[in-house]
Amino acid sequence: MTDIFSVDYFTEHLRKHVELHAEFNERVDAMNSYYRSIVSTLVTEKLTATSETLQRIRNLDEAYTTIKSQEF
Repeated sequence: MTDIFSVDYFTEHLRKHVELHAEFNERVDAMNSYYRSIVSTLVTEKLTATSETLQRIRNLDEAYTTIKSQEF
């Protein structure tokens, strides 16, 4: 199991989201949907440590870039 909100966590969940929505959306559309959903949640979440929020967004961005460059 990967650490919650790590790059590996986001990569795994982003890949699953794309696979689950493959028949309904283009891959990039599915990725963007997941990305927007997570960023929206992180921005509205009441975290006391803003550096934690920024690290989560950086990890999500790295996972997004990794999955976008890969073939399924």
